[in-house]
Amino acid sequence: MKTNTMNKFLKHIMYVLILLLGMAGSSAFAVTLSFVPANQTVQLGDQATVDVMVTGLVEQYVGTYDFNVSWDASLLSLTNVDFDIYLDSPFSFQSVDASTAGSVNVAELSFDGLFNQDGSSDFRLFSLTFDTLDAGTSLLNFTGNIGGDPTAFLGDAFGSLLQTDAGLGSITIERTAGVPEPSSLLLLMTAGMFMFGARRFN
Repeated sequence: MKTNTMNKFLKHIMYVLILLLGMAGSSAFAVTLSFVPANQTVQLGDQATVDVMVTGLVEQYVGTYDFNVSWDASLLSLTNVDFDIYLDSPFSFQSVDASTAGSVNVAELSFDGLFNQDGSSDFRLFSLTFDTLDAGTSLLNFTGNIGGDPTAFLGDAFGSLLQTDAGLGSITIERTAGVPEPSSLLLLMTAGMFMFGARRFN
C-alpha cells in the first residue's frame, strides 16, 4: 500500500518535470514501439519472454516513457519486468504497476545524460516474462499513459512527446506434443474400443 502511494507521488513529480521541460512540442519523426519477437509460440508450462523495443530513431533520444501493456489474463501471468540500461539506470525513476489483471503499467524517467543511447540505434526498454496458464493465443497491446493520454508513449531528452507508432504482438501457447486434448483422447479410446469389439466378432 505504502509502495503504491509512493509510486503515484513520484509519477506526479515525473509529469510535472515533463511539463516543465516543454512537453507541448512533438517530434516530427515517428518512432516505433514494438514487441520482439512480435509473435512467438511456447509450450504450456514453459515461460514466455518478450522484449519491448524502440526502433526507427532519427537523431532522437528517449528520456522518458509511460505506457501500459495488456494481455489475456486467462492464458498468461506476469512474473518479471527487467529494465535495460538505456535510460541510464540506476540514475532514473522506474515504476511498475501490475495491480490490474492482464495489464502492467511501466514508466521510467531519466535523470542523467542518456549516454547509453546514440540517437539512431534500436534499443530495449525492458523485457516482460510470463508464466503460461492455458493453451491459446494471447494478443499483446500497448496503450499510452503520459499525462493520461492513451496516444502518448515516449518523451525525448527535453520532455517533448515523441510521435510513436505502437505495434502489436502475440504469444501462442500450445499443449506439450504427445499429450492429446481430452476430446481427442476420448475419440481415440472410442475408436480403439470399436476396433477391439469388431475383432472379437470376426
